[in-house]
Amino acid sequence: MSGRARVFRAYADVAGLQLHYRWAGGRELPALLLLHQSPSTSAMYIPLMARLADRFHLVAPDTPGFGNSDSLPGEVAAVSIADYAGAMHALVETLGLAPCYLFGHHTGAAIAVQLAHDFPGTARAMALSGPPLLSEELQQALPARAAPIPLAADGSHLQAMWQRLREKDPDAAPELLQRELHSAFSCGAAYQASYRAVCRQDFAGQLPGIGCPVLVYAGDADPLYGAVAPTAGLLPRGVATTLPGGERTYVCERQADIIAARLAEFFGNCGI
Repeated sequence: MSGRARVFRAYADVAGLQLHYRWAGGRELPALLLLHQSPSTSAMYIPLMARLADRFHLVAPDTPGFGNSDSLPGEVAAVSIADYAGAMHALVETLGLAPCYLFGHHTGAAIAVQLAHDFPGTARAMALSGPPLLSEELQQALPARAAPIPLAADGSHLQAMWQRLREKDPDAAPELLQRELHSAFSCGAAYQASYRAVCRQDFAGQLPGIGCPVLVYAGDADPLYGAVAPTAGLLPRGVATTLPGGERTYVCERQADIIAARLAEFFGNCGI
């Protein structure tokens, strides 16, 4: 895993949408689909992709409504995780990736589980970072954490969003927060709508029906860290692990070397 591989960008016409995605690694390699958190984009996976491109053909799409991907049709507030998963499955079919490995972080973990549940045979194996097995308290609280911040003539909305994102991880680099701030405003209402969709998903009910091997982890300071062991316990072939060091929301970038090594080992043991 050299960490120096080039990451490319492309678009695919999928079910009436243009979906933007990043890719790396030869097409002859096993496919690994990377699904991002909200309100991020596939850019969060660039460090990880550069480190894994000698092992996998990596595809990291922008979820519909985020980054440079078109939004799903209909009311934004009505979007479901099943809608996102359907678009991702259509992308997998269009690009000829199935069966593939799946990796999802936070909202991406919700989409990965829905994708494996709704389209059996798509996933060879799966890894979930920060699985959204939510308590009732979190289901009530999460949408408020993504509430829209109205634009203000004095620019105070920028400071308000900056502080919201910084609270997720006070140690995150300013460059990372700047990128996330841009993503948060660019996706508009999709930010909160995706959180509401996660809260409506029957995540716990879907886990027992997923038969492929699944690695489950979170940074030990991630708000979803407490969901790791229960999520693994509901999966027929779930394996739980931890990431020490006080990592939070941006663990995929801040600990890209560790994550890359763990994914390569886990998926390697699943049959690469």
